Amino acid sequence: MASLTDIPPLARYAVLLVLAAGFASRYFTSSRSRLPPGPRPLPFIGNILQIRAEHPEEGFAEWGAKYGDVVRLRMFSQTMIILNSLEAARDLLDKRSSIYSDRPRFVLFSELMGWKHATTHLRYGHRFRKHRRWINNVFNAHAIPQFRPLQTKETLVLLTGMIQEPENFVKHFKRYAAATILKVTYNRNVQSIDDLLVRIADKAATLTVESGSPAATLVDFFPLMRFIPTWLPFAGFKRKALETRSAVDAMFRVPFDLVKEDMKSGKAGASYVSTLIEKFTTPDGQLSVEDECDIQGTAGTLYAAAEDTTVSLLHTFVMAMVLYPQVYKKLQAEMDSVTGTQRLPNFDDRPSLPYLECVLKEILRWNVPVPLGMPHRLMEDDIYRNFYIPAGSSVLVNIHSILQDCEKPNEFIPERYMENPDLPDPHTVIFGFGRRICPGRHFSEESLWSISAHMIATMDISKAKDENGADITPPLEFTTGFVSHPKPFNCIIRSRSDQVMTIIQEAQANTGEYVFPIDSDGRIKQ
Repeated sequence: MASLTDIPPLARYAVLLVLAAGFASRYFTSSRSRLPPGPRPLPFIGNILQIRAEHPEEGFAEWGAKYGDVVRLRMFSQTMIILNSLEAARDLLDKRSSIYSDRPRFVLFSELMGWKHATTHLRYGHRFRKHRRWINNVFNAHAIPQFRPLQTKETLVLLTGMIQEPENFVKHFKRYAAATILKVTYNRNVQSIDDLLVRIADKAATLTVESGSPAATLVDFFPLMRFIPTWLPFAGFKRKALETRSAVDAMFRVPFDLVKEDMKSGKAGASYVSTLIEKFTTPDGQLSVEDECDIQGTAGTLYAAAEDTTVSLLHTFVMAMVLYPQVYKKLQAEMDSVTGTQRLPNFDDRPSLPYLECVLKEILRWNVPVPLGMPHRLMEDDIYRNFYIPAGSSVLVNIHSILQDCEKPNEFIPERYMENPDLPDPHTVIFGFGRRICPGRHFSEESLWSISAHMIATMDISKAKDENGADITPPLEFTTGFVSHPKPFNCIIRSRSDQVMTIIQEAQANTGEYVFPIDSDGRIKQ
């Protein structure tokens, strides 16, 4: 009998190819029947009624413990994949980003709420890459130091406001978030927490969170619901969505129109928006509809994202310091050893404040600002761990679950990052994965550091008192929705000494007018 070696080489290769193709076909065919495990779906509607209306990330984590870190749900006829581990998220969204970078079709946001041009909601393709390129030109890691003078200036304004009206500390955080991003994107100066643009962003963010109801979510999986008349009793979700659309449209449109008016009158300074308008305006003064929509969309997305997530992180910092006063005392001792009591911290001090770095990591882990991130959409069939994931599947990363995978996850323990170097760094998790990672992450992270460092140096934070002088311990409660905030609580914030205001005023006197350092191509000048 002839052996394989007796077969001519060309024929031998053909045989091997046929065998390999046969095995691959059988493997793929059998894998198609092995969808990832998950809870049993109900007829027609699938698992949609089994998802928690509040804090769904906690329910997804329970399913992860039961079925594994890759969980499949069915929403009507569509597949949703929940990733409950960092390994799965990186394997799929990072390593296979070429097919996992699309977005699902957001019926509610795109059609009812008017977010058609928001970068976060764009389908993967030419326009998304264009938007991302524009944003990365300004917010890449090498450009971020150029924003530090602006962040420091606005931090000093925040400190002054907190000394004068400490009970409004959340409003001061909102003013800071709006002031920094509005200066960069539109060259607008924000002096007051009652500024028109701050109020517009706050209203849009609040209504967007409130619109994330189960009925609203159903629209994305059953699009015909968008045609329901608003006068029907059960169409409250649509009435709320249309109200939200008006607010979101104002957030995108009003500051953009202000820049255009300033440019016509010759009063516009350099900004992200003005530079892009100049770049894409034709010699005869025309700006295409697509370019105008894209510029407005990227700027509005930066505005919206920075406002809500920055406030969430700062609000969480204050709550943690109220509930864990021993951590705050340790932070103040570390700060005093570096800066003393006669000056404010600056970014050059950061390497000398390692405990603060651990605290900020714990802030990000303890209350993930966006617990489920933004959903991705698989663009073609895929096989992962012998499981078949069909094209068109929505993919959610349970960031909350990933960062809760540690000892005593509900407790605030910054030392865990000193004691266990194997813990994932939350900075590399909370901002998303792959080609959809948040482009403003470096800017947001430095804002958190600047404000927390300055508060530690200048402010005492403690629990509020009741009428008998006893401490009031706020409950550990967070809102549910796209962005997680601590629920409102009272606390005491006051200057550490009588010298604090003088030190702040001296620092403000040495701070000049910030000029956005951008070149004609829309890049930050190095």
